[in-house]
Amino acid sequence: MVAGTIKNTIVIKNNFHSNANSLYVHCLSKNDDIGEHWLTVGQTIAWSFHVNTWSTTLFHCYAQWGNKTKRFNAFEWEGTTKNCCVDKGRVTWVLEENGLRAIETDPERIPQDKELTKLNWD
Repeated sequence: MVAGTIKNTIVIKNNFHSNANSLYVHCLSKNDDIGEHWLTVGQTIAWSFHVNTWSTTLFHCYAQWGNKTKRFNAFEWEGTTKNCCVDKGRVTWVLEENGLRAIETDPERIPQDKELTKLNWD
């Protein structure tokens, strides 16, 4: 696969059962800061991009809901989430009480959602 040929979309969704706390999310790469967001239950943020020429694209995020926190790589060409998110088109990170799940959610590429990986809160 050639870097930059597939448009990637990352979605972060608050799937907690309660609005007792807003979900704080801050995602960025070396060149792009997606910004700080406070999401209520059901809300999402999303951004799209192409992998850079050097195939070093990395978007990392920090999430906090009450006393639950997690730093994770939402997209990484090489490394821990490579098999999760590269060449998937659209990946939705669902954040909920029992952890974070990355799900391939591109209806043009797959017939139904497919769970890619799961992470625990710190």
